[in-house]
Amino acid sequence: MLLRYALISFRRYKMQNILTVLQLAAALTMTAFMISAVSLRLSRYTPFREEFTSNGRLVVCSSFAYNGDLSGEYTMINSSEDMSRALGADVKVLGIHLNSAYIPGRENDFAVRSADDRIIDCYTPMLSAGEWFSGEGICAAVSENSGCKIGDRLGLHYFSADGEEKEFEVTVTSLVKKDGRLAGLAGENDGSQKDTFEIFYGGIDSNNKNTLLLRESDMPEDMPRGFTGTMLLNYPDTTDEAALTERLTACGCIYSLPMSELEKASKNYLSQQIYELLPLIIILLIMALIGSISTSTLSTREQLRDYAVFSLCGLKKNSCILIGLMQSFICSVLAGIVSAAAMLILGAAAPERFYLSPGLKMFSGVGAAAVLFVIVSLTVPALMIGRYSIKDQLNSN
Repeated sequence: MLLRYALISFRRYKMQNILTVLQLAAALTMTAFMISAVSLRLSRYTPFREEFTSNGRLVVCSSFAYNGDLSGEYTMINSSEDMSRALGADVKVLGIHLNSAYIPGRENDFAVRSADDRIIDCYTPMLSAGEWFSGEGICAAVSENSGCKIGDRLGLHYFSADGEEKEFEVTVTSLVKKDGRLAGLAGENDGSQKDTFEIFYGGIDSNNKNTLLLRESDMPEDMPRGFTGTMLLNYPDTTDEAALTERLTACGCIYSLPMSELEKASKNYLSQQIYELLPLIIILLIMALIGSISTSTLSTREQLRDYAVFSLCGLKKNSCILIGLMQSFICSVLAGIVSAAAMLILGAAAPERFYLSPGLKMFSGVGAAAVLFVIVSLTVPALMIGRYSIKDQLNSN
């Protein structure tokens, strides 16, 4: 009976309730998008927090970095040991290698790259199909625009150092979304992302080629390759920074950033994401709460006589209050449905701008906003019903 009466009350003041539902839906939608936006950025910061917060630099190379002695003789830098010899310091490198491998007939379609195992294991980009480096044989990830399908086997050719042509086979096990970003590729750096961890990430379709990404430990030892793109270098505090800068330039570095500066800029960048959206969410939530309070006040005042009759028939005041609770719950459920529909539509229409991360953080934030709405909405009928006696309620209209 309580639910039935709550539905009757909802229909009686349907215009006010519909407005409240729309306001609450807007607040829930913005909350979901804000939490998802922050979660997305944290998912790119957290995996390499150890490198970002240690002494070192983020380094960008336009092409192969070379292991030179500054006299003009170069060899490819393909490991931390190679980089340490080139820079004259004990350096640990994390990055992506550009491989001299190709697919016959599709040489211009793919840039074959291999990422250090820590990159593969710690960061998974947004996938449209498949599982990230999970399967038999040598796994490969490519863009969903590459024309490849899950399970495709590709034969890669390369020339070893002695000039012999060799071949090995890889299996496509994951397709990265067209707007997906990979760790270790040279990323874009706009004003809002300036000198943050975001420049460690680049689009998988950058440089007008599809990236065919492999795991570095799966690569043949005699295949020529070397670090390229964006690398994270970590080294002891006692390292001679001036000498390291000179040698980095000789090795093909076009830009470098101390980790201390990157960490500071990254924290400001993450905070900015919250500060930009939080005021809007608060305003929308306040509007929804005010609308709910107004609707509850009108509804409860009009129904005081009914509540008095219910009380005379044996219904306790707490049960009358439950009617208001159910009405608020109905508004929350309808707002949740409208919000979910809006999120799906916006996410499908512009996935690059409206990203959703349906995880525990998002559901907790949206749930907290909905619970706050129900609690505040229930306060008015509880106070009004408890304040008036049955006689006052009968004389209220």
